[in-house]
Parts: sequence; C-alpha cells; structure tokens
Amino acid sequence: MIFGALLSLGSSFSFSVNAILVRRGIAGAGGTASQGAFITVLLGVPFGFIAVVLTGQVLRFGEIAPMGYLLLLAAGVVHFGIGRYCNYRSVEAIGAARSGPIQGVVTPYSILMAVILLDEVVTLTMLFAIALVLLGPAVIIERRPRTPAAAPAQGSGAGGPPAPRNPLEVRLLEGYTFAILAALAYGTSPILIRAALMDAARTAAIGTFVAYSGAAAVLLVTLVLPKRRALIGAINLRVMRLFGGAGLFVFLAQLLRFFALSLADVSVVNPLQRMANVFTVILTWMFNRSLETITLRVVIGVLVSFAGSALLVYSAATR
Repeated sequence: MIFGALLSLGSSFSFSVNAILVRRGIAGAGGTASQGAFITVLLGVPFGFIAVVLTGQVLRFGEIAPMGYLLLLAAGVVHFGIGRYCNYRSVEAIGAARSGPIQGVVTPYSILMAVILLDEVVTLTMLFAIALVLLGPAVIIERRPRTPAAAPAQGSGAGGPPAPRNPLEVRLLEGYTFAILAALAYGTSPILIRAALMDAARTAAIGTFVAYSGAAAVLLVTLVLPKRRALIGAINLRVMRLFGGAGLFVFLAQLLRFFALSLADVSVVNPLQRMANVFTVILTWMFNRSLETITLRVVIGVLVSFAGSALLVYSAATR
C-alpha cells in the first residue's frame, strides 16, 4: 500500500510537468487542445511497448483475462481520448493552475464509484476530507476573467477602432465546464483499471500499453474527416517539441498510476493524484508566469484541496 502511494506521488509530479508543457504549447506556441491530445496519445503507444519490454512483461499478455482487456480498452478511450481532450481544452481556456483544482471533484467521484463497484470502505473522516477536496475548487472559481491591465491602444478613443482583445483572456465558463468533464472521465477510468488489474499486478505496463492503443485507434479513425487531417497537418516543429515532451511526461505519469492502482486502492491512489495541483502551481510560478497569473485565491484553493487529499490518504492508510 505504501509503495503504491509513493508511485502515485511520482505520477502526480509527472502530470504537473505535462500540464506546464501543454500550457506552453497552446498559449505560447499556438497549438490547440486537439493537436495536444492527438500527439500525446499516439506517442503513448510506442512508449507503452518500450515499457512492456523494459519491465519484462512482454511474455505476460496471457495473464490478463479477455474481460480485462475490454476494461483496459474502455479505460483508454475514456481517459486518454475523452478526458485528455477535455483537460487540454480546460488548460487552453483557464490555464493549468486553475484547471487542476477544479478537477479535484474526480476524487470524491472515483471513491464513490469504488465503494459501489469495488466494495471499498469510506469512513466519516474520509467524508470530511472529501468535503475539503470539493471546497478547494469552490474557492478558486472566479466570477469574471482576470486580464492583465494594458494601456489603451492609439485610436481606441471615441470613434476609433476597439482595443485588440487579449489573446490570453481567461474563458471561465468554457474552462470550468471542460475541467468538470475531464474530472468525470478521469474518475471513471481508475475503476476500470483497478477492476482489470486487481489480480494482475505484474501486468501494469501491459495495461498502460493496451489502454493507450485503444485511445490511439479511436483518434486515428477520426482522420477520415478532412478538417481533422488539416488540423493535424498544421502542427509546427515548436508545437511538436512541446507536445512531444508533454506526451513523454504524461506517459510516465500514467505508467506510474497503473502500477499504483495495481498495488493500492482507488481511495488511496486518486487522492494523492491531487498533489499535482500543488506541483502545477509551483511550476507555473517558475516557468509560466508570463502566460497565466497565480492569485491568492488560486493558492488557497489548491491548499484546501490538498489538505482534503492528505486527510483522505491518512484515513485510508489507518482504517
């Protein structure tokens, strides 16, 4: 259980690095959420196969039941296809520092599903912790966008052309909506993964590879649409590098997450994933200060959400 918790912490850090690179790829290099999801999911297939070979699991494909493969394929489509696209749309709209805490609703949702479907037990202390996790996003939500102050453009007075719109303007409704949709997808996939790997801890790398393959197959089918092909064909080298780096870190995050879920309960692993919010705020302050602002409201929301996650971990470890 402890080793699974440590793996989950490593996963959360990798997720935060992915979020920072995606934000730079979208806001700094002109990429889109669809391009980011496409590149990072496709890269997960070769990365996944390399992980299967390096972990010595290449001869263990037979240890997963046919139903397990179906669950893993479904987890891949839900998490990597739907969830990742919604996540990147949210990051594009409101930034990584705001999007992460909103997705904290994934924790109580996934725990509820684990109780219903996997017979995991939730105590009163854990219920209080869940309330804290939900309070964090409520604190961070802003009623209107915060945009950097700028001097009026010449000619923008009466009768002149309107001042140009800030390209980094925070789009709150869009960002929060897609963050919640991402949370629902991310909260569903651990249940599918845990159900598939509960009796197959030695095949977590295979599970990652299979899940990525399922999501990649769905994305490749979408290339039959001309607009989709044009969008992918418009990716430039700088965007490719940033999204490629994001693909590597998000794959490492998912690999560690699969191993964690094969060793520990969902009620332990998923709350620890919320540590990514803390890492993301720190990394955003270090590397992306020119792309998004870190307000006191954001910091408080992250800390409240993290306090609830820490309490959840303590309750799960001592019950």
